[in-house]
Amino acid sequence: MSGAIEGFVSKSQSIPWRGVLALIGGFLIQLSLGSFYSFGNMMTYLTSYMRQNGSPDLTYADFIIVQSVWGMTQGIIMPISGFVIRYTGPRPAMFLGCTIFSAGAASTYFTLDMGLPWVAFTYGFISSLGQGIALIPTMTIGMRWFPNHKGMAMGVVVGGFGGGAFIFNQIQTAILNPNNIAPDGEYFTNPELLAKVPTLMLILAGIYISIQLIACCMVTEPEINSELVPQSEDMEDERNKEILMDQTDGENYVTPREALKRKELYMLWLTRFCVVMITQSVSGFYKAFGQSFIADDHFLSFVGAVSSIFNCSGRLFYGILMDKTNYKTAMTVETVCLTLLVASLPATSYGGKIAFTISIWAIYSTFPGTYSTQPAVTTQTFGHKYGGTIYGFLFTSDIINNLLVGTLSRTLLTYGGWVGFFLCLSVFGLIAFIITCFFPAAPCPGPRPLRAEVEAALIPSDTTSLHDPISHSLPQSQTIETFLQEDTEIMI
Repeated sequence: MSGAIEGFVSKSQSIPWRGVLALIGGFLIQLSLGSFYSFGNMMTYLTSYMRQNGSPDLTYADFIIVQSVWGMTQGIIMPISGFVIRYTGPRPAMFLGCTIFSAGAASTYFTLDMGLPWVAFTYGFISSLGQGIALIPTMTIGMRWFPNHKGMAMGVVVGGFGGGAFIFNQIQTAILNPNNIAPDGEYFTNPELLAKVPTLMLILAGIYISIQLIACCMVTEPEINSELVPQSEDMEDERNKEILMDQTDGENYVTPREALKRKELYMLWLTRFCVVMITQSVSGFYKAFGQSFIADDHFLSFVGAVSSIFNCSGRLFYGILMDKTNYKTAMTVETVCLTLLVASLPATSYGGKIAFTISIWAIYSTFPGTYSTQPAVTTQTFGHKYGGTIYGFLFTSDIINNLLVGTLSRTLLTYGGWVGFFLCLSVFGLIAFIITCFFPAAPCPGPRPLRAEVEAALIPSDTTSLHDPISHSLPQSQTIETFLQEDTEIMI
């Protein structure tokens, strides 16, 4: 008995509890940022409100441009955010991003009566700007606390992003439509319901910032091992940052410029492009599609809310699956399932509520695998030092796929209906599967260029000093400085 107690105490002491708090804080931040997945629910209310207040011809196919602006902004900001974070530090970046995100929701209170472009600016651009800055620190800090369980850490943190709609779908519907008023055709027209829409934006903004401030205090960074910091004054300025970052997980690394020459970067980019195309379309149109044969707003909101639980658990499942196998296996399972589920989604109109619910929940439990496995495989492939920055490059795919969603959705729905729309989406899942088949099973950064030469310069060979008097006569500091300068140039 005493041995079991001692073992339990020993294990509890080995757990980095500050790291556990960092994961919880990251989860909460992403939970608030994950209200993005309630867009499909919000779109029906916001579009209906704007149709009664200055934009009578506005349709869902028009309003989806707000989601497209959100995604395109994210694609632009995410690569830049990596450099912003390195300049400000992870925790200030988190606070800044959270503040901007909440301000975007609050300012939409004013722009709802000003027209679609202004709503796209506040609810799309500003909110996405804040989200893009705040996202990466929560993920990279979590992985630094648990370097041997990156998939698990990523699954926990980004699970909050997937679970956001579970809370916010219910809040939105409870405030706006507590009596389950049915829409008049495709849109809501009840004056009492629509009058609450602007105030809802202020309530949501207050909830966001309250959660985020508490969570930011919980997220702390692991301490740096001082033994790995160089003591030589001549070397400290040039190598301090590199050594500090390298010691985080003991891996080699690839610089952003070097990553552009690696095929793995483009394979991950294309895979994300295809999966996000499906994600944006399903999350944006699932409720509008359901309203075409289900006249029950509470039920559709409930389906969207519970889908976030599957979104959350799916991220954790695929993160653990990657830890147990590898990225290639996890992504293969995801893309096969996603292709089949999206292709069969139109058939749920014949099965009613049950078939619709099962299909939507299955899709939401599948596509999140990309968001928990790709950050981890990026650091595995390119190293931790620039992993966050390189992962941000993958978000540039969002610029294109969100532009396509915004411009082609109307055409596909007009000429192909829901059947044509979802069949076209399933093709992107098939493309992602083919790309994944060619991805390496065990990717790695590889050795740093000239690193061996630098180390050789730091420890002069006895043979060289005996047989090469010219080399022996050169100042050692000059030789070291030359190699370090060359190594630094390569990294830049």
